[in-house]
Amino acid sequence: MMTTRIKQIQVRIWLVFILFLSLCIWAVSYFQQQSRQLLGSNFTALAIDITQAQEDVHLLKRSLYYLETDSPFFDVQELEKVILRIQYRSPLIDRKIRDSTIEDFVYADSIGVLSEVNMILPTVNQQIVLFEQDKSTKNILVKQLKQLELDLALTYDGLHDMIQTASDVERRLKTELTFLIWGLIATILVVVSALLFALIRLYQHKEILIIQNNRDHLTQLPNRRFITEKAQTALLNRPKKIGFAILDLDFFKKINDLYGHPAGDEVLKVIANILEHSISAPSFVARLGGEEFCILFLDKTQNEAIKICEEIRQTVEQTKIKVNNSALIHITLSTGLYHNEGERQTTFSQIYQHADQALYLAKKQGRNKLVLHDNNLEF
Repeated sequence: MMTTRIKQIQVRIWLVFILFLSLCIWAVSYFQQQSRQLLGSNFTALAIDITQAQEDVHLLKRSLYYLETDSPFFDVQELEKVILRIQYRSPLIDRKIRDSTIEDFVYADSIGVLSEVNMILPTVNQQIVLFEQDKSTKNILVKQLKQLELDLALTYDGLHDMIQTASDVERRLKTELTFLIWGLIATILVVVSALLFALIRLYQHKEILIIQNNRDHLTQLPNRRFITEKAQTALLNRPKKIGFAILDLDFFKKINDLYGHPAGDEVLKVIANILEHSISAPSFVARLGGEEFCILFLDKTQNEAIKICEEIRQTVEQTKIKVNNSALIHITLSTGLYHNEGERQTTFSQIYQHADQALYLAKKQGRNKLVLHDNNLEF
């Protein structure tokens, strides 16, 4: 029964460990997934804006080319739309860069250029309007547009490279952080595994100590402590039927004197084996000490208890016990039985005393007998 309890504890502990491991794996997987999403949302959107801004610069360059070459494809309204998009997109990129994880000193120069561009864009718009009214102002407009196109092209190219580098760095850092977390979890799991193993070993050791403290070392039967606790627990529930028998080997001292104590130990082992095979759950058999044994009957009627005790007495009487590898000896036992059908409340010390009184009568009446307490009937 103890082995089963230990196995149940082990299963529960390992289930907790597996649950903890699963939780750790889920947490790391969730962290990786969220990191990728955050990484993408942080830089991908910014990269898209810069790509679109570079496309605006390309359109500006094309309009500038048409303007310089007096191409019929030049369209003032198209140029105004490009300038409007630049005017809209520059502050947007400025804000997203500042909100990103990129250090301030990395983008300070580029943001400064964009701020200057935003400041001169109204002047460029005025120059475009003036050009529509007076074509002779073309060279001034071309000069402004060239400077604007150059500043934006260099700035956006630099920002694009900067974002790519920052994205690579952050991706590498997140990868390293993931490995670090995995390493930390692995360390925790190793420590937890060691603690669980130590806990299991400690519990096993505790159970072994409990078994040793409640078991007779010679016969491996439960001892007086065990049977006392079982009887007290059973009596607390006020059972309808409870019986207690004390069995004492007759003239056991002579066996020790004639054949030696090792022979006496062998006899005790044989008797213990007979008792153990004669009793079934929920009843218990135990060694009280010396040549005394006892049986705690639970859920047995008085007649059933008498029958079991009598069968044990007859079996012992008929058994030839080999000692010292040669001699065959016979031994008998006397039994005092007390049985309570629940008609009155009692304690373990009382039922023990009643059984001991019945045993005393069995010894007094010639030994090798079973005596029932109260009516002192002999069988």
